[in-house]
Amino acid sequence: MKITMIVENTTSNPKIKPEHGLSAYIETEKHKILFDIGSDDLFLRNAQELGIDLREVDTLVISHGHYDHAKGLLDFMSFNKNAKIYIRKTAFEPHFIKVFLVKVNIGLSFDQPTDPRIVLTDDVHRIDDELLLFSDLSGSQLLSESRKKLLKKEMNRYVQDDFSHEQNLLITEKEHSVLLAGCAHNGIYNIFNAAHSHCENLSVCIGGFHLFNPPTHKYESKELIETLAQRLNDSSVQFYTCHCTGKKAYEIIKKTMGEKISYMSAGMSMEL
Repeated sequence: MKITMIVENTTSNPKIKPEHGLSAYIETEKHKILFDIGSDDLFLRNAQELGIDLREVDTLVISHGHYDHAKGLLDFMSFNKNAKIYIRKTAFEPHFIKVFLVKVNIGLSFDQPTDPRIVLTDDVHRIDDELLLFSDLSGSQLLSESRKKLLKKEMNRYVQDDFSHEQNLLITEKEHSVLLAGCAHNGIYNIFNAAHSHCENLSVCIGGFHLFNPPTHKYESKELIETLAQRLNDSSVQFYTCHCTGKKAYEIIKKTMGEKISYMSAGMSMEL
């Protein structure tokens, strides 16, 4: 299995452009997968620079309905005519972030495309023996405070987002199971624990930990970040973080976890 970060807030290569968003490309024995597609068509340009032909992708997974993970969907559908697209039923609903007194639209700027390639997923969706999508979490530990500023619209009212539009991907190949999370609004620790109920040998976890709020440039408390690091460090899993974790939070976590965690910028690859 080979995993390449195509889009991320930072870059490891001057030819690969960064943006506030996330997109990862994964090659397995059976699949060529794209996990999220960022906030515009940068994923196409960066992939071309990296020598990755996204027309060969057979599976696109959208982690949730925020623009920085899914706004490039129409660009992808124009470029790739064959891939199945897996997305939660509620991802196309209106989503907002409260910045001081202003509610800013951070959802998708288009309705659900009428395309038979789109598969609307439930809490657990088995694609095949290699790929599993899940959002059936039971825990609510170590949740970020900034998630309270994320809203959705119901019956013309703004209510706190319950993140029912968020899902996570488990890839199992030979002895490895790899967890990919987008922003982990429901808590990376809770997602990590739920993943163990779906696989026996989780070896790698990749994703944002939602410890940084871009509009306000504020981080979660040092106490929460350090507690999270201690909990994750108790496992034997190798972690790669990115995007909404934020560099400052990553540095705090790194002090506890050492080599058990790394930061994955755009242009970086890893093989299992």
